[in-house]
Amino acid sequence: MNWKLLFNPFGIYSEKQLLVSGTLITIAGSFLGSWLNVTFDGVLDVHQYKTDFLTSLKENSINVACIFLVLFILGKLVNRKTRAIDILNTSMVSRFPQYISAVITALPLLKSIENEIISHQGDLQNLNFKPLDLILLFIISMLLLSITAYYITLLVNGFRTSVNAKKWQHFAGFAVALIIAEILSKLLISL
Repeated sequence: MNWKLLFNPFGIYSEKQLLVSGTLITIAGSFLGSWLNVTFDGVLDVHQYKTDFLTSLKENSINVACIFLVLFILGKLVNRKTRAIDILNTSMVSRFPQYISAVITALPLLKSIENEIISHQGDLQNLNFKPLDLILLFIISMLLLSITAYYITLLVNGFRTSVNAKKWQHFAGFAVALIIAEILSKLLISL
């Protein structure tokens, strides 16, 4: 298996291929979100919530724009030759794992657990979960954390490729930029 393809497609494909793929991934992810009633209400967030295609597309567009904005500014600080198209491609293509998370988040088991918690709000001591539900919840949680780690790995690798980042300070800046993008996306989506 070609691991570079899986973890850093940005160094393999042309900017045009990545732009087309990223655009299609964003549209498909928005459709998936509306079909599964999953919302992408932040750069790092995927939640169950009734939504429609245009709302999902708006959320994904805001998320991509926020990632693009903060990483492009950081990229220009790191390397003045940073190109907008490379950061845009990174912003769109790297979100693919988030759309996989949408499928997992829409599982009926998670909805039933959510309903159980809501019905006992204020009285969480009386929650009554079956052992199998707890085991499945743990497995799903670990899977979602792994997918989020993969998403961040794609972002880091795309950023590194786009700006030729090498120093630890570049990656510390990346971490701060990702937090800023999350906060910014939350604010813009809530408007």
